This record gives sequence, structure tokens and C-alpha cells, in this order.
Amino acid sequence: MIMVDKIKNIELPLRLIGPFAQVITMAGLPLKGAIKEQALEIIGAGGVVVSGTKIMHIGVYSELKALYPNIDKTIIETPQVLLPGFVDAHTHICFAGSRAMDYAMRLEGKTYLEIAEAGGGIMETVTATRKASQQELTNSVHERLELMLRSGVTTTEIKTGYGLSIGAELKLLDVIQQVAVTAVLDIIPTCLAAHIKPADFKGDEQAYLALLATKLFPEMLKKRRCKRVDIFVEKSAFSVADARRYLSKAKQLG
Repeated sequence: MIMVDKIKNIELPLRLIGPFAQVITMAGLPLKGAIKEQALEIIGAGGVVVSGTKIMHIGVYSELKALYPNIDKTIIETPQVLLPGFVDAHTHICFAGSRAMDYAMRLEGKTYLEIAEAGGGIMETVTATRKASQQELTNSVHERLELMLRSGVTTTEIKTGYGLSIGAELKLLDVIQQVAVTAVLDIIPTCLAAHIKPADFKGDEQAYLALLATKLFPEMLKKRRCKRVDIFVEKSAFSVADARRYLSKAKQLG
């Protein structure tokens, strides 16, 4: 039995995969708001019928086997649970260097601000990231995505924010764009050039944000690198008022 992919007009064979110890679906769950565990549909001894990468039918494996007697089958021989992929909606995995010392200081009770004042924090990573080549960054992001995929993550946001200059932030966006083409995961890029005001910027926070809005935003849009922006609100970064102006300008530009 075959199905026709209406978009690509390609005939794809159906395949039955199972039996799984459990199949957990999203059927009947609200699109927004809290999800109660008791509301999850759990199918014991379940299976799934796929066409290419598209799920066509989910149900009890024995019933699917009877319903589709002549299709190819992939037998699951060890107890496994089939569930929707996880979405990691906030990551900073496009960077170079290490923040191990920061982690140790946090364990000692140091605050985020104290770590930054001691020379650690964001700027330490910025220095390493600016020095790294685009290929080095691409390789490291792929490695981190592989670890995430093994943990069940299938969609993830990737922020910039460790370049903190027009050129370096565009480099990070290029890396994310390149990775998105070949990665198994679905990648959502976000520009966090407004992470902090970089130490080497000659001006105040408002001047730095104005530079991003007038110089970086047009480049992002022109080259279709990214249409999402973020800003870090913290005593060591930007104020709520700064964020409102910055995000309003981003919204005006689309």
C-alpha cells in the first residue's frame, strides 16, 4: 500500500512500526494552558503507521496489523515508549569556550552579578566566541544538538548573544542558519545581540541598542537570517524601559 505526498507528488510506501510498550499521544489536549498528566492518551501495546516522515495512523499494534496486512513492518523487539519529541524553547548552544568556573562560583553561593564583576559571565564567553571560526562554532553546535536529540529533543530555539557586535552576531546567525539546513532537529533562531552591553562598546546601553536596531536589524531582514529578537533584563544588562523601546522597534520592522 502506498500514499501520495500531495505537496511533492511522490508515492511513499506505508510502514507499520511497533509494538511499543506504550504510545503517548497529544490527542485531546488543549493548545494552550496547563496539561494534566491524567489527560494524556496512553495506548498500551501500540503501533504507528507512517508514510515517509508523516504519521498516518496511531493505535493498538494488533489492530493496525489487521487493518494494514500487506504493508512493510519495522518490529520493535525491546520494550520502548513512543512519545512526541520535546521542545527546548530556550538555549544558548552557539558559543565557544567554557563556563565551568562560573558554575563552580555559583555552587559557592556567588550571584550572577558577582561572577560578572569578577571577570566571568557573559563577556568571558564572548571573548572565546569572537575568536572561534565559523566552522568551529558549527561543529560545536552540531555536537550539542546530537546530545539533545539523544535526550528526545526534536525542536529547539538557538539564541545568539555571544558575539555582541554587528559582525560577530551576524556570524552566529550564519552558523545557526547553516546548522538548521542539515540538523535533524527543527531549529528556531533568535537574535540575542541585546544580551549585555559589551565591555568594548564606547557608549551607554541606549546607544548600543540603537546601533543594533539601525544596523543589525536591517541586515538580519535583508539576508533572511532571523525574524526573532530577545533582550536580557537584569541589573548587569538592560532595564525594562530599555527592553520596551528595543522590542517595539523590532516589532515595527516585522
